[in-house]
Amino acid sequence: MTEKAIANSSELVILNQQIALIDKRLEVAEKRIEHTSKKRWTNYLSTDPLRIAANVFGGGDVQRDNIAIANLEVRSAELEAYRANLHRRQAEVRSELREEVFGLVLEYEAAEREYVLAQSKLDTYNQQRQLIEIDYQFGSGSTTQMLSLWQQGKSLEAEIMKIDSQRGEIVRKLQQITGMQSPTAQRKGKCSTVSSHSSEDDAIAITSKSRTNCPIVPLN
Repeated sequence: MTEKAIANSSELVILNQQIALIDKRLEVAEKRIEHTSKKRWTNYLSTDPLRIAANVFGGGDVQRDNIAIANLEVRSAELEAYRANLHRRQAEVRSELREEVFGLVLEYEAAEREYVLAQSKLDTYNQQRQLIEIDYQFGSGSTTQMLSLWQQGKSLEAEIMKIDSQRGEIVRKLQQITGMQSPTAQRKGKCSTVSSHSSEDDAIAITSKSRTNCPIVPLN
């Protein structure tokens, strides 16, 4: 996943392009320096005595070529320094992406543990609720107690929905970083069914409703 994030980074794409361009410029500069150095001896092939004398004493064409080579070497040094900075930035971006992906994976794993725990609490609650509702239908307990019980179930469901939303947000962040598309993914095993009962309007009638909870898991 980290490698996909690195491959998907627009900043790294630009850095790679800039480095490739500098490499080409350095290659051209190196060839020009080599060519200018090799042809310097031709400066002495002249029938003009003044030109020959100027070249012998380091002036004339020799001086011109030396200045050209020096300028190319300075420019090459500047390009190499700039390229070194780009390479450093590349390493920084890669490191930042690795840390970000690793952090998001840890966040997801923590949210997953919270989800499992919350789901376990809800499952236990539902088992207890069913027994209490049966007793309530036969006259045991009070309406106030039942309303409080049903509210507890709503709170547990709200907690699960909150955690599920957090997991979804983490997955979206990972997808954005890595550029990976989200397939229709489900948690390992069967999707759990969350059931709640509400009868605030009618404390005697019990209405059940259920929703299937199939959260998205992060892409490996």
